[in-house]
Amino acid sequence: MPRTARKRSSTDLYHVIARGISREPIFKQKREKNNFIRLLLKHLKDRDIEIYAYAIMSTHFHILIRVDLKLLSSYLAIVLAEFAEYYNFKHNRNGHVFQDRFKSECVETSQYFWNCIRYIHMNPVNAHVVKTPENYTFSSLKEYETRKSRIIHSKAIEIYQSEFVDFEEFLDFHQKIQKQIFIDVPEEVEMQFEKAALRLLNQEAHLNGVEEPREIIENIETRRQYKNKLQTELRISKAKSERLYRYVKSCIMEK
Repeated sequence: MPRTARKRSSTDLYHVIARGISREPIFKQKREKNNFIRLLLKHLKDRDIEIYAYAIMSTHFHILIRVDLKLLSSYLAIVLAEFAEYYNFKHNRNGHVFQDRFKSECVETSQYFWNCIRYIHMNPVNAHVVKTPENYTFSSLKEYETRKSRIIHSKAIEIYQSEFVDFEEFLDFHQKIQKQIFIDVPEEVEMQFEKAALRLLNQEAHLNGVEEPREIIENIETRRQYKNKLQTELRISKAKSERLYRYVKSCIMEK
C-alpha cells in the first residue's frame, strides 16, 4: 500500500512523534534520552530548523518544529538512523528501532501552537511519570524556565517572553483544560478522546441545568443529544462515538 503524502503546513510548523518498535522503551534509560537529545542538537547545526518544544518519553518522543517539509524528513531520517545504530549496538540487537515512519500534524494557528506546546510538556504528567511538568528533565520546559535555549530555538524564548509575564504564568497556562486532540501513540490518543467525552458530558449537564452528569445519560432525549454531539464535536465515526459513550456510561453509572 502506497504511503499517504504528508500534509504541508502553511506556517512550516509541525508536531512530530515517533515511537519505538512494538512499544519498546527505547528511551528507558537516562543516557538513551541524553543520546537522542545530543543527536537532535548535532544535526540542527547548519540547517534552517527551529525547535519550539520537545519531550522525550520512554517509548516515544514529541517535537514541535518549524522546518520545510522536505528538510523535516531528511533531518529526522538521519537523527533516527543514528539513534537506531546506537541503540542496536548498546543492546546487542538488529533490526528496526522505530515503528513505521514518524507521524506529523500541521500547526496552523497561534492558539494551536501554544496548546501543542502545553500538550507536549504535559505528556510526562499525563503518563504519571511526574506530578508537575517542571519536574521532568527531558522536556523543553526546563529551557523555558531558565530562558536558556539549548535544543529549542532562541525565537522560542522570545515569543514566550512576549506572551507570558513570567514562568509562573506559563505554568498556570499548562494547567488549563485541553480541548483539542493531538497526535500521539494510540493509547494516549484514546485517553484524550475519553477525557473529551467526559468533559462534553459535564458541559451538557451544565447546559441542561441538571445537578449530576448521569442525568444526561438516564434521560432518553438528552442521551440522544449527547451521543450526537460526541460524533459531531469530536469529529469521529458513529462506531467510535458509540464506544466512547459506553466508556462514559461505565464511568458515570459506577459513581
